[in-house]
Amino acid sequence: MVKVISLMKRKEGMSIEDFRQWVFEEHSQLGAQFPGIRHYRVSAVLPEYADGPYDAVNELYFDEYEDFIAALQTDIGAQTGADIKAHCAEDRFRLVTDEKIIVE
Repeated sequence: MVKVISLMKRKEGMSIEDFRQWVFEEHSQLGAQFPGIRHYRVSAVLPEYADGPYDAVNELYFDEYEDFIAALQTDIGAQTGADIKAHCAEDRFRLVTDEKIIVE
């Protein structure tokens, strides 16, 4: 299983409350439409912790790396990328990993 972890910081001037609403209610609806997605988790910092380097973590799971790349190349992939650019700082960080579950 391939796990894509995206660490996101809101754009300057955007409140943490607005960012949390966007990531939970709007952006997540786009990501959920990726073809081939197996699991999708979104976490956002509590407002009391909004002074850190990142405000949210998205975790997307695909069977294979090629499934992730194919999803990015779709219309929904383009829409999702544009949505991120509109709401997030440029220093977003992405890890593309192999995941092995040790304890479940």
